Amino acid sequence: MIEFNKIYAVDFDRTLNLAETYPQLGEPNRELITFLKERQQAGDKIILWTCREGDLLKSAVKYCRNYGLEFDAVNDNLKENIEQFNNNCRKVFADYYIDDRNVSFSNLPSVTLKGSKDMQSVGIAEYIMRRFGKVE
Repeated sequence: MIEFNKIYAVDFDRTLNLAETYPQLGEPNRELITFLKERQQAGDKIILWTCREGDLLKSAVKYCRNYGLEFDAVNDNLKENIEQFNNNCRKVFADYYIDDRNVSFSNLPSVTLKGSKDMQSVGIAEYIMRRFGKVE
């Protein structure tokens, strides 16, 4: 059994690194870095999950290290999970994904329902639930 609490997969550009233009390095997201370091101290694991590769990836890891953030894995699943499941799937497994482009099921934009006499605007989550017969 895995002995840590949660796994956080975190993006780099415009998430840990607040530079507006890729691949520049800008101001760090100090609040997020502090949060992640605190989570690690509590026993959680942190994965750097970024599209960067090669030298750009190395610079991202070094950038974070300069602010005291070390990763348990980089663009990969944790070794413990690979061993436990005897597999290293392409999708990084985490309990939480932190990304500047993150959207959750509950905060998707709304859609207008057509085909009823009362045009109704609902969230996409509710729309999907209605389509699959889970909500009336």
